[in-house]
Amino acid sequence: MRLSKPKLIHTLSSLWVKTLRVEVKFLSPPVFPSIVAFWHGRMFLLPFALKEYAEKVAILISRHRDGELIANIVEEMGFKTVRGSTGKGKGGDRAFKEMLKLIENGYTVAITPDGPRGPREVVKPGVAKLALKTGAPVYPLTFSANWKFNLNSWDRFLIPYPFSKCRVVLGNPIDPNSFQDEETLREEIELKLKELTEKTDRGEV
Repeated sequence: MRLSKPKLIHTLSSLWVKTLRVEVKFLSPPVFPSIVAFWHGRMFLLPFALKEYAEKVAILISRHRDGELIANIVEEMGFKTVRGSTGKGKGGDRAFKEMLKLIENGYTVAITPDGPRGPREVVKPGVAKLALKTGAPVYPLTFSANWKFNLNSWDRFLIPYPFSKCRVVLGNPIDPNSFQDEETLREEIELKLKELTEKTDRGEV
């Protein structure tokens, strides 16, 4: 039987991931509902490492052409998907309303706040708006590897070499109720996500 492209990529990626030595570390116990934020360039390993939580997590994925492929792959793994963005246009308003409803129903929503086209590692306002609207805590999430390479793409997409040692780290939650405006919260999410990624790269967490 011939596999579809998403199934083929999922199968090949799963075989790749099985060669890795992966450690998952939570700096704080995750709560549901919540919001999880991770950089677009650090998404490769995360669905595989956190697959046991798939039934409780919805992932926001863009309506760009590559988003369709990513959506099919993560749905193969059991995650729910939301198509669109946290901004205006291209289904942004509809996606935002859908995420509000998901959080109300106890889901955690996972977002790449610098996607789908950058700028790289700059948090866009939508994630802060969603957090303030719902009161859901925001968890920074990242991963790194001792042997890795970066694709020549806008997000410098990180892929671990086979048989490398990887660490997935969920950071401490950011309470949106401690912030009075979207911009201050947006800056805090960006700062904490950058700090967590840098420390994980250096092996300090």
